Amino acid sequence: MKLLRSAFDFLLYSNIFIGLCAVALVFTNQLAMGEEVHINKVCWFVFFSTVFAYSALKLRRSKGEPASTPHHTWADNNNQLYKNVLLISLVGTVSFFVTLHREAQIMVVLLALFTAFYGFVNIPFTNGRKLRDFGLLKTLFVGMVWSVTTVMVPLAAKHPDTAMLVFLLIRRFVFVAALTITFEVKDYEGDRLSNLKTLPMVLGVSGTKLLAQGLLFLLIIINIVQYAAYYFPYEGMIAVNLSLLLSIACIQPVKEELSDKYYYFVLDGMMLVQFLLVYIACLLFR
Repeated sequence: MKLLRSAFDFLLYSNIFIGLCAVALVFTNQLAMGEEVHINKVCWFVFFSTVFAYSALKLRRSKGEPASTPHHTWADNNNQLYKNVLLISLVGTVSFFVTLHREAQIMVVLLALFTAFYGFVNIPFTNGRKLRDFGLLKTLFVGMVWSVTTVMVPLAAKHPDTAMLVFLLIRRFVFVAALTITFEVKDYEGDRLSNLKTLPMVLGVSGTKLLAQGLLFLLIIINIVQYAAYYFPYEGMIAVNLSLLLSIACIQPVKEELSDKYYYFVLDGMMLVQFLLVYIACLLFR
């Protein structure tokens, strides 16, 4: 049991799980484009870059600062393992970056600069504040980063139909934004102490959950419209909407006191669930 718990903690707190979730979203795009699921160099880049970015952002803190999150605690207890994950993910990111299409490379460089200002670099003339210190911008930032990383970068060399690209971007942005909004409930007390204005501060916990669920209901409607207006496989639409309904249900029990593992495994895991449902639907009906 202890070994299983250690393996589970490693999967979550090393950020390997969120890296797998990012690749799952790329697989979902492949199915939406009528392709077979396949692992290519872009998938490896998405995986390693996600692991590296999340490891660097989640585990940032001042020197000597005590552990304040489960990620910090895990890194302190497994210091060498954490450093190895960070190094391997960095090497993997750089190695597969050079294999990307030129357009994708430009997107990634711009995204990296934006991410630096989000978590590490102070914005000029703001009294040493970073983008993450503007709480209400967090959802927009995360949704944009995931949309570019899991949609635009993998499709950069394929030049898909504009209508399909816009649809995939909207679907990805709204889905990730809804999950990100929900995560802000977990950080409510820390954000309050840091005087960081976030949605739970403005809307309350219940209002924040309703907003996240409302976005997912809106996305269900968008999927139906997409199916009616453009060519979009019926089985894919049903599978994605089913995953959205499951996500709405998983948001309902969210509260500040809920275990971090619920957020990192169940809510983030909805990305994997979406891919699995679409994949099963394609196997059964195509």
